Amino acid sequence: MKKTPASRNRSLRRAIGFLCLSAAALLAVMSPGTSLQAQQEADASGGSLSIERPGFLNAEVIEPVGEALAKSLNDSLEVLFDSQKSVADRRAAAASLKTMAYQIPSTPLNMLELRNQLQRIVSLMDVALAATEVGSLDSTSTSQGDLLTASSKVNTFLYSVLNGHAWDGYIFLSELSSGHASEDTLKKAYTNLTETESLSSEQRAFLRRPAFLELSAAIETTLAKGSFGDDVEKAKADRLAKVNQLVEGLLAYEREPVETQAAKARSAWRVLRARYPSTASALRHTVNSYYFNHNVHVTISESLLSRLISDYRTESGCIADCVLGARVTGSQTTDVNVNVDVVPSTTTASFDLKVSGNTRSDTKAVKSPATVWTSGNHYFWMNRHVSFDGHTINATPVDFSVDTNSQTVGLATKYDRIPILRGIVRKVAAQKIAESKPQSEAITASKMREKALPEFERETNQQFSDGNQTLANTMAALNRRGVAPDSISARSSNTHVAFSSRTIGTERLGGSLQPPSALIATGLSAQLHHSALNNAIDALGFQGKKVAEKDFVTEIEKALGELFQREVKLTNGTPAPPAEGDNPNEVTYFVFGEKDPIRVEFKDGKVVVILRTGIEQDGKDPVPQQTIRIPIKVSLTGGKVLLEPGDFAIAGPGASRKPQIKRILDRRIVRKELSPTIDLQASGDKTLPLTISYIELNDGWLTLEAQ
Repeated sequence: MKKTPASRNRSLRRAIGFLCLSAAALLAVMSPGTSLQAQQEADASGGSLSIERPGFLNAEVIEPVGEALAKSLNDSLEVLFDSQKSVADRRAAAASLKTMAYQIPSTPLNMLELRNQLQRIVSLMDVALAATEVGSLDSTSTSQGDLLTASSKVNTFLYSVLNGHAWDGYIFLSELSSGHASEDTLKKAYTNLTETESLSSEQRAFLRRPAFLELSAAIETTLAKGSFGDDVEKAKADRLAKVNQLVEGLLAYEREPVETQAAKARSAWRVLRARYPSTASALRHTVNSYYFNHNVHVTISESLLSRLISDYRTESGCIADCVLGARVTGSQTTDVNVNVDVVPSTTTASFDLKVSGNTRSDTKAVKSPATVWTSGNHYFWMNRHVSFDGHTINATPVDFSVDTNSQTVGLATKYDRIPILRGIVRKVAAQKIAESKPQSEAITASKMREKALPEFERETNQQFSDGNQTLANTMAALNRRGVAPDSISARSSNTHVAFSSRTIGTERLGGSLQPPSALIATGLSAQLHHSALNNAIDALGFQGKKVAEKDFVTEIEKALGELFQREVKLTNGTPAPPAEGDNPNEVTYFVFGEKDPIRVEFKDGKVVVILRTGIEQDGKDPVPQQTIRIPIKVSLTGGKVLLEPGDFAIAGPGASRKPQIKRILDRRIVRKELSPTIDLQASGDKTLPLTISYIELNDGWLTLEAQ
């Protein structure tokens, strides 16, 4: 049973205030919004974009690119981030920086990361400066359609929770669902949903469910659609503040991908889109390309797809049938080969499932007065077009064609021992056989179709049904945790199928531009942005959780299993032996923070794991929350995937306790050599081994190639 906010941390005064607000909201009707269309002078932007220059673009950071280029970059960056300069001068500096960025070498990796970051930030600043000069301060009406949808989802969710509707008054659900919530009610509901410091950790976790996050976003958007009336200067200042908030949040996220900065940027972006659509339009392409893009890409070659799906089988059997009045007996053997042919499509991953079969038969047909021995060598083909749009596997009806080829290899009649009649009867029998051959071949083709086609359709229909059900179950589990992809793209060429997805929720950010990747002729390439991994980590539920050190990996495995609806194993189950001097019976707990308890970054060839956690050990004073950065270099060395931890960076109160923290982590985070082989599930019970041939971690992306 979920404890309601009214049961704790509520004073009598606040409770009475809530009751008064609820009663007033029943009588309040939100007045319709007005439309504000104002044309500004070119130099009247309501102020200047004021953004602090990011530390990772300071002079000492960019010096390694070369002395002359570094000086030019630094001079232009000074102008770009100087709010006292004119918009024209700042945009001219941005244009110069874009040109100079291409002169930064792409090797080593830290130079490539600097170049990519510089291109993103300069492009963002350029369009943000342009956006502050957009003449239209258009405001849309205060439609509450999205709010009603979000309220309905919360209502449905609360019905699924024991005593869930005890939260109705706290979030003003009745008023929000009415479609006539007042601005004051909207503000109160938004405050209760977002400013949750007075709640318990259990209550805060409850309000982080996807339905509540979507509701708070809908309220924020509805509030943003209000109007400043005729106060143009106030509208300009408000717009500038939101552009500043957006850029500040995105640049802070560039420094470290934490939830607070992502939520800040998403909030500003919602307001800009709702209240200042023309301004948002000026920003949209750059913001979507660099911060709201797909964060997972997978490309699979036709060769690999064919190996995953292909099948070869041989079946033998007896024949006992009646054809054209003749009793036919014998044996047959059928070889069937299933293959894949990828076909181009811009909207789906499409391929033709091709079946080629060969049936060889030896039969004996008896119809008085003749007995005929026949050898058959028949070929058949089936084709089924399959497409996947990212959500559902669809298939067309099967095309079937056949080429029958029967040869008479023996003929006998009951008159063969009568010399005079033998020739006459055999000649008549041969003529009858020839006359009936087209009909016989048609019957053979029909029987092959009746046997092969339904079996192929049944097997493939079952496989597609199972695949769609597995996909639906997985998506439902991801939806429950708020990390289902909100955008999926599927497409195919003549040789490859490709998939891209974006998991972003209501408070998170997505990927940047997809980095270049080779089209592997016989394998696959996968690219994962750290935003996708961090968004999934958020769904594991470690916020504010206390976890025994020995159970940490097990907890992750359990959470991932629930998330992806399948067993997930991250270790071989054998615990590491205690280090010298360690007490094997000592119990250690991680006490994770409420925000960003576990974060991952991909940069400069390393996976950087960031833990925000305190430490508790039996018989010792607790260690307050620390921010621990653990760099792990990842490389392919000697046919192995090598993981090499670097020096830990620990920041937080209690410097004297850092050796204790390092000792705890040292016994878990050690150098490892892993097999480069990945086993993929192929058709039937087969597994298909792939070998990792390339790994790169840089600029937020993990790129992996296997074949």
